[in-house]
Amino acid sequence: MVRILLRFNEELVPQPVTSQIILEHKVPIAILAAHVNAKGGEILVEVPDGVQDKIVKAFRQRGVTVTVPKLIEVDTEKCFSCGSCVALCPVEAISLDKDSTVKFDKEKCVGSPCSICVDACPARAIKSVKHTNGNSNQPSGK
Repeated sequence: MVRILLRFNEELVPQPVTSQIILEHKVPIAILAAHVNAKGGEILVEVPDGVQDKIVKAFRQRGVTVTVPKLIEVDTEKCFSCGSCVALCPVEAISLDKDSTVKFDKEKCVGSPCSICVDACPARAIKSVKHTNGNSNQPSGK
């Protein structure tokens, strides 16, 4: 699955753009996070590998701004498991393991739309990285 960030302006908000694309392309789109109001908003979605380009093109043709968000990567050499990032994670993608080391769940992480953990890390062990289709830049865990 590939994550894409959709940004809607206030003219697009009342339109059923996402549901139209799902129906037209017969592609399941998982909504991971959404922040939308009458003035616009963002939706973080996951689409199956292999259809990303087609779905991105479809959203852009309807006037939606589309980006592929950066994911989070942890430098386990720098991380000293202080836990500063744990309580701040809004999707509970970061936790303390049984041995009190910080554990990152790449499946829950929403990446750069959030990035609270990047700013919270006193060791600068967490950074945003560009996603590639080969999954080589997936978040790593400790």
